[in-house]
Amino acid sequence: MSRREDPREVLRRLYGDEHGYGLRPDEDAEVMATGSSSTYGEIMPTAAARLVELLRLGPGDAFFDLGSGIGKVVLQVAMSAAVDQCVGIELVPSRHRIARRMLARLRPTGLLRASTVSFRRADFMRARLGPATVVYTCSTAFSTPFMNELAARLARLRPGLRWVSTQDLDDNDWFRLETIHRLDMSWRRRSKVHVYRLVRSRHRSLH
Repeated sequence: MSRREDPREVLRRLYGDEHGYGLRPDEDAEVMATGSSSTYGEIMPTAAARLVELLRLGPGDAFFDLGSGIGKVVLQVAMSAAVDQCVGIELVPSRHRIARRMLARLRPTGLLRASTVSFRRADFMRARLGPATVVYTCSTAFSTPFMNELAARLARLRPGLRWVSTQDLDDNDWFRLETIHRLDMSWRRRSKVHVYRLVRSRHRSLH
């Protein structure tokens, strides 16, 4: 593979027929026990490329995908922007294994621009998020109470954090809506993607 290859084409070949749909009953139960949702959906590759441009990701950024599924967004960002870190956090073992396998295949190609890329199998409501400067959540299926709990958790990070969410937030004291983009998702074209800025921290570290 050439270093100039389009990350979208690389991902298409890399993943083939791999997908994150259809969990085992025990995996579904583990996700539901956290209060989250096991419903799976993805931002489309061209939309993800546009999001990277809009966010102007680069050195100094640490991009965290919470609920990273089979890892497509993390790997696309890692191939597209010279960020310090790209981290995917996923609870479901089968999805996590696919993401790790794809990263292992991609590492020798020289296509990764991010300084470090990793996938962690964890509940992102308990995982260490300290370095994050940009958090992405494909959160459309999350309940309102879960979103409020996640907002309170992310508010413990450093002010300036950007949270990219496919679901809007209830009004709170921590996050300010900066913009709304219309991007294609697997479930709907031109879906709303909200970009929030952390303007007031709760001053409790998640390092």
